[in-house]
Amino acid sequence: MSIEPAEEITPETTSTATESSVAESPAAESWFSGLSQNKPLLFGVGGVALAGLGVLFCVICILGVLLVREMREDVTATAVPIPTPTALASLPTGQPQVQGLSSSGAISVTLGTPVLLQFGGQDFDVLTDVIGADGVWTPGAIGERQASWVKDTVVNYVIGLPDVAANENLLTQLIPGDEIKLITNGRTSFTFAFYERTFVSATDRAVYAQQTPGITLILLKSDGSDRLVVRGRAVTAEAQNAPQNVVNIGETAQLDNVQITANSAIYIADRPEIPSGFAFFQVDYTIQNVGLTALDTSILQMTLVDQLGNRYALNQAATQSGNYPILNGFLNANQTTNATAGYQVPLGLTSETVNWVVTNQDTGAQVFITLPFTGGETAVQGASIALFRAEVSSDLTSLQLGGQITNLGTQPLIVTESDIRLTSPDGAVYLLLSTNPPLPWTVTSGQTVQFFVTYQRPPGGTAVFRVLNQEFQITEQP
Repeated sequence: MSIEPAEEITPETTSTATESSVAESPAAESWFSGLSQNKPLLFGVGGVALAGLGVLFCVICILGVLLVREMREDVTATAVPIPTPTALASLPTGQPQVQGLSSSGAISVTLGTPVLLQFGGQDFDVLTDVIGADGVWTPGAIGERQASWVKDTVVNYVIGLPDVAANENLLTQLIPGDEIKLITNGRTSFTFAFYERTFVSATDRAVYAQQTPGITLILLKSDGSDRLVVRGRAVTAEAQNAPQNVVNIGETAQLDNVQITANSAIYIADRPEIPSGFAFFQVDYTIQNVGLTALDTSILQMTLVDQLGNRYALNQAATQSGNYPILNGFLNANQTTNATAGYQVPLGLTSETVNWVVTNQDTGAQVFITLPFTGGETAVQGASIALFRAEVSSDLTSLQLGGQITNLGTQPLIVTESDIRLTSPDGAVYLLLSTNPPLPWTVTSGQTVQFFVTYQRPPGGTAVFRVLNQEFQITEQP
């Protein structure tokens, strides 16, 4: 048995090798210093050990030298500088600090603090607030004309309004495209367009998401019930290309798991079941359930809204006289059906377009479908009116007028008592005594109706007779 490897490695040679290798390493030098102080004990034990232990000790020493060399290389490598945070106040003002991603690309915003909110003709002073650690927003007391902004929401500005009736009315009366403005302490003004109204739980954190540029207005109910939420899109080139839940006739709108397409809008005024002074407006549409479960169609609320903001609920008679049946019952998964929604509107309604609003009453989600309105003034513009008779009665107390109305348009024309009148040059109205035929007069497309009316005789000898949008001056000859 040979112990030559042990004789070749002496304490002196080991100490010399390590000293030259770790001259620049304080940690390694300390480690070997301890080793040198204990070398008599170590090698004393090695002298009485078996030859196999001597070989093992040699291997341990060689590994120790390699470890020290690695330690030296790590310690002497170039140090990585520690980044120093920069205070927000020291950054250049007006520079973009937060970047949010929209579906159409990137948009940069600045860290301005909102101070004024404007929408619906009202101004709200904006105060700053924070969300609690539990994720529930419980703002402090604010006035009726104040709003509370969630600090650091600068991509999607999240702002709360006090739960008062006036504010709820403002939020519920918004129609698609209505402007919402936010002004910051740097006098920067951001404009948003309203597009969605819904209800969310008070504990729903998704409402504070900052992925899409816009504004979120929340009616802050304090009783823990679901909160009314209104959303607006940033009026920028990017936002204009983003999809919105506002479509036109013939286009398909997505409402949760339902797809709705308004195929036609029909104005009807000549049916006997229509009450005097009104007309029917019918929407024929296709609806498909694209969800995985059956849909209870009773949760869908369908409302007609004119340009003045007047709302019309579904009318049973107007719906039942349509081309398709009324929507009711359940719509199975992937089922498609055609239906009619009918409404009763005033004959004198003037509105170039109307909005058909479909609301999921369970989720609060809405779609807005813009429809052409062919009644009212649109039909009146296609009327040709002639006056061929004007006589004073034999008892000299009344004025008798006769004429005809020709409908040159494509829609039925309805003439009510409010559509005809006899006035003095200064606007005084004379009493209508009789009509033949009785009002209202219905003139279908391409047809002519003759009429005779009798009024109180104008004492001044001069009057103005108006039928729909046309006027005739009446002058008695001596």
